[in-house]
Amino acid sequence: MKKLILLLSLVSLFAISESKAQWRLAAGIDVLSTPFFENIPKYRFGAEAQYFMANRFALTGGLEFIEKDLGGSAGFRFYPINPVFLRMRGILKNNSDLALGMGYAIGLNNNWRLETMADYFAVSSGFAIRVGLAVKL
Repeated sequence: MKKLILLLSLVSLFAISESKAQWRLAAGIDVLSTPFFENIPKYRFGAEAQYFMANRFALTGGLEFIEKDLGGSAGFRFYPINPVFLRMRGILKNNSDLALGMGYAIGLNNNWRLETMADYFAVSSGFAIRVGLAVKL
């Protein structure tokens, strides 16, 4: 049994290292979020890893910094027409939320992309526009 687990672990590690084109790291910051006209604007930024299960579908997970709170995020992206994507993320923190969004990725070169996204937060009824960078590993 131990040999089987060791063999499966080695095969999994080899498969992950061989599929580097399927991983992408991204980070972004909200440039505009509701409420729009506050004395002290909200700030929100995040970083996530994206694993492409298929050509048009990626699982995502990362960290979100919302004002002074740190939370996690888990979700997916779907690319119906590349470079347009739809995304859904669960924001996991004290006041959890569900973000539904859409974005557009501008290829800077073969590895780097500039991403623009708009998210609607279903629980808090908020809206945000985010700009970020992504790199293919």
